[in-house]
Amino acid sequence: MSDSISTLKQKGFPADALTFIESLPADQASQLADAVLAALNTKDTRVEKAMNNALNVVPGPFRRPVKKMLFG
Repeated sequence: MSDSISTLKQKGFPADALTFIESLPADQASQLADAVLAALNTKDTRVEKAMNNALNVVPGPFRRPVKKMLFG
């Protein structure tokens, strides 16, 4: 099993999607898992950037409490 597939399992990727990926030939499964991980990382980066942009409209002294309220 490739490291990418293991990483997807650790991230809680849906079981049916993992079953599909694991049913592919090893090289294709690894390639698809790598692509999915890259997409997830891109999404995480975009969400983080959007969150920071949204917080920029909040006055400075209130940013930390607002961020904690909204995002934990």
